[in-house]
Amino acid sequence: MKTTDLAAAALREGILSGQWTGRMPGARVLAKRLEVSPPTVAAALERLAADGLLVKPGERHAYQVAEARGPASLAKRTRRLLMLTHEEPGALTETSRRILEVLRVRMLGKGWQVDSQVVDFLHVKHPQRSWDRIIETDQDTSVIALYGRPPLAEWAIRRKVRMFFLGGTPGDLPMPMVGVKSSRLLESALSRLTALGHWKVVIPLCDRAEAFKDSMRIATRMAIEAAGHHYVASYHNPESGYLKPDVTGRIIESAFAVDPPTAMVFLDWKELVTAHCVLSKLKLSVPGDVSLVLLNDQTEAQWFVPELCRFRFPERRLVNTMVAWLEGRLVLGETGRVSLEAEFIEGGTMMPPKVRS
Repeated sequence: MKTTDLAAAALREGILSGQWTGRMPGARVLAKRLEVSPPTVAAALERLAADGLLVKPGERHAYQVAEARGPASLAKRTRRLLMLTHEEPGALTETSRRILEVLRVRMLGKGWQVDSQVVDFLHVKHPQRSWDRIIETDQDTSVIALYGRPPLAEWAIRRKVRMFFLGGTPGDLPMPMVGVKSSRLLESALSRLTALGHWKVVIPLCDRAEAFKDSMRIATRMAIEAAGHHYVASYHNPESGYLKPDVTGRIIESAFAVDPPTAMVFLDWKELVTAHCVLSKLKLSVPGDVSLVLLNDQTEAQWFVPELCRFRFPERRLVNTMVAWLEGRLVLGETGRVSLEAEFIEGGTMMPPKVRS
């Protein structure tokens, strides 16, 4: 969806909900609120005027809400959404950024106050007392936590914070969440790779939660053993407490020094880029020498030659699920968790392993 479409949708929902009546704020004010450019807002306002939701008395006058829209009796919404992430937005995966951006625009359009906050909840083993002070919530605040973890779930339950996980793992705690199971994606990728004859497959598990790593190890072991080979955790699922370029690089180089893998699967785009650099250094080609699969999506993946094999997340359904929860319309099952499926994108980075003499 284009930025103009998102801005128009946000403004339309705001008008219909009664957030704006009479004269609309100027393009610059709206642009700052929606975090888009003034030309984008101008184009969105022009579109809404063509749809009859806005009128413009004259060239130099501001747009006004059409009289039949947004009755003044409707009070402005005071509900607040806090989007909690463990790192700055620029460091998140592109898929995560897009989902959170669409959610932000949707809820702004519904009259919600939307704030973002970065808190390192990914690397702690217990709830932190400092969260009581730095995570600002009240009875009107709902929290969407990206890649939530058990300590955060425990803190929210104890503090009676209305929280919902977008991905991650709450452990055994009753925390509602929606996501795409990475272990299911890995099963799908490995079924394709083993069908081609691969079993020397390396899937790094750097800087991941223990429960997550356990599910990925199980998926890997089952696929390798089903192919008639022995699973070795340190080889097939090497891990580190850090997700850094030099760490990933050393892991990949070590694998080739032990027993050159014929395929590699990555959770993170940054890991895949590092792997590509190592393969280039080793003078190995993709997929001639090594097949590659990304358990995510990235716009730049289309620029790979050949195009990268990867998974496209159901972004619209993820956002719709969170909006339904925020508005109290989501009916959850016994587990309190919604699991969605991702679409496999058939690129050109997988082929049967080369027969080595």
